[in-house]
Amino acid sequence: MDDHTNLAGVIWISGYSSSGKTTVGRKVENRLRRSGLRTVFFDGDDLRSIFSNRWGYERAERIELAKIYFRLCSHLAAQGFTIIIAAVAMYDEVRQWLRKNVPASVEIYLDVPVSERIRRDELTKGVYAKNTFGNNLYDESQSADLVVQNHGRIDPDGAAAAICEFFLTKGVGRTTDRGKDRHWDAYYKSNLAPSKPSTFAQFVAEDFGESERRILEVGCGNGRDAAFFHECGYEVTAIDSSLSAIEYCRKLYAETGIQFIVAKADTGLTLDDEQYDAIYSRFCLHAMTPTEESKFLKYATAKLVDGGHLFIECRSINDRLASKGEVLSPTERIHGHYRRFIVKDELVARLEALGLSIRKKQESAGLAVHGDDDPVVIRIIARKVG
Repeated sequence: MDDHTNLAGVIWISGYSSSGKTTVGRKVENRLRRSGLRTVFFDGDDLRSIFSNRWGYERAERIELAKIYFRLCSHLAAQGFTIIIAAVAMYDEVRQWLRKNVPASVEIYLDVPVSERIRRDELTKGVYAKNTFGNNLYDESQSADLVVQNHGRIDPDGAAAAICEFFLTKGVGRTTDRGKDRHWDAYYKSNLAPSKPSTFAQFVAEDFGESERRILEVGCGNGRDAAFFHECGYEVTAIDSSLSAIEYCRKLYAETGIQFIVAKADTGLTLDDEQYDAIYSRFCLHAMTPTEESKFLKYATAKLVDGGHLFIECRSINDRLASKGEVLSPTERIHGHYRRFIVKDELVARLEALGLSIRKKQESAGLAVHGDDDPVVIRIIARKVG
């Protein structure tokens, strides 16, 4: 196999009892580990026991427990592990959560005829003899990423090989929105965003040199900082992924000549061949997934002229909101909407690895107060070394 050592994700092997999930899952884990991935294998029955059998077997209880399984998987995958989990867990609510929130996650359905499952079950658990499978207990998958016929001429080794090939070639790279577009579109339609320039924009304007005239703002929102920079005499281009925000900006600032573009931070910088003296990003980085941030920082570095500056303000891992909401990973939460909380030293290291020199770095509350909200934020000024 090719070098896949940087891959991480979740491989969910689903299917009814006695479809061979555990056997195939262990073989998948072994193959992927030998290919260089950092792997963890979970079996649904083992996890239920680890959690002290605190959940029963009614549909609602099974769904709640399945979500706990996949939150655990997501947490580990975010730290660079490939998780293989063999669990029935066939509920549409669980599938939707996994697809929405966990990149590089795939559902593999082991399709085995009921007669074959009963034959296997008679030799092992005796589940089918108990007649515990009601018609409404599970939601059969209509959208599995891969269906494997784990019976007949296909043995567990063949099934495992097919799953590994799929994951390593086609199963990775799924993008997840985590509801961000819907949230920000609704937010900017509501016109709740403040209209005065942010304190960070004012802070940044004091740092601009005479040669810095062309500014790209990434995540412009309602355009208040872009308009402020324009009033200061700078040539401004501003992008945001929210169509509502950009439409609002184009109407409100139609006479300014500011170029407002609908684009995502991790791909929008490839829209043109322009280079900029400064790239400005306020409260945008912590709305990006780690993959989106990586692309953004790489593109931003390439878009800066030699000697140009990258200005970033974002929420810190030390902000109080970092301990609230649904846990996706050590730094990612959903509390009303998706946020990723930034570790200052890790961000500095990522910027320096791209060849940027850190001119200023600050982490504190009191810098971005809005109403009753006084977040702990990180401010960084980084220079592209020519």
